[in-house]
Amino acid sequence: MNAHPTPRPPGIRRTWLFVPGNHSGAHAVALQSGADAIVADLEEMTSPQDRPQARERIVTLLREAARAGTFGSVRINKLEHDGHADLEGIMPGTPRAIFLPHAESAAQLAALDDALAVIERKLGIPEGSTEVVPVIESAKGLVNLGALLQVGARIRCCMLAVEDLAANLGARRTPGGNELLYARSRFLIECVAAGCVPIDLPCTYRSAQVLGQDLDVSTQLGFASKSVVFPEHVPVIHRALTPSVDDVKAARALVDAHAAQQAHPFPAGSTWIDYPERNNAQRLIARAALLRAFNESDNA
Repeated sequence: MNAHPTPRPPGIRRTWLFVPGNHSGAHAVALQSGADAIVADLEEMTSPQDRPQARERIVTLLREAARAGTFGSVRINKLEHDGHADLEGIMPGTPRAIFLPHAESAAQLAALDDALAVIERKLGIPEGSTEVVPVIESAKGLVNLGALLQVGARIRCCMLAVEDLAANLGARRTPGGNELLYARSRFLIECVAAGCVPIDLPCTYRSAQVLGQDLDVSTQLGFASKSVVFPEHVPVIHRALTPSVDDVKAARALVDAHAAQQAHPFPAGSTWIDYPERNNAQRLIARAALLRAFNESDNA
């Protein structure tokens, strides 16, 4: 596969697959998964003693991802822990984005912005080109989110975590996920208000049935981007977030029927189409056009 001439835009990065930083086998699986973005994890998925070797392996992964046209990124540790060493080790691979865990304050994100600027200048990477993705994992991070998203232009996407957030809230986890419904809704609203792409929390249940239920909630709320921890979830999420040719045809037919209905509001024997249905169809058509434009430019 040839690399895409431009990185996949934030609005059509459907899946972000997390992989352990020091697991070359998982890296190979991720590259074959079809995920739009890969996130090599140096925090929870990599033990401190394995991090030096993991950083070297991540550089290789990032370069292979770039060749494959996959958006390569890394979750580092907080700067006050191993974060600076993480950056020094992985930035030669030119990651597209850096995920900052446990983001709670503007000062954390400003410090990461400064650190990235120094390393970009040193390595000859265009300054400001490395995105920053805050990871919201606590009540404090969520209530401060509006301010966090205003820190700098590097922030184009933001991610909601799941298990650490649930633990911070004291929520009892269930497959249905109702305990986190308010957090997901508020997170999405804050991101949309700030012009930032919200990345929904991952489904940490492996069950296909639970994933299907989770995607129903996710798409109903309005998410179009999702983090992933199981590679087999990637194609399922892509099907849910990618309108098919038949979906687009049906949506266009519905929009046309709604327009005809407005001209003749009481046609005999017809099915009434409400504005929510029309609006959903228009959004589906617009999303399909965005995805198609990117794919067509890939083949140009």
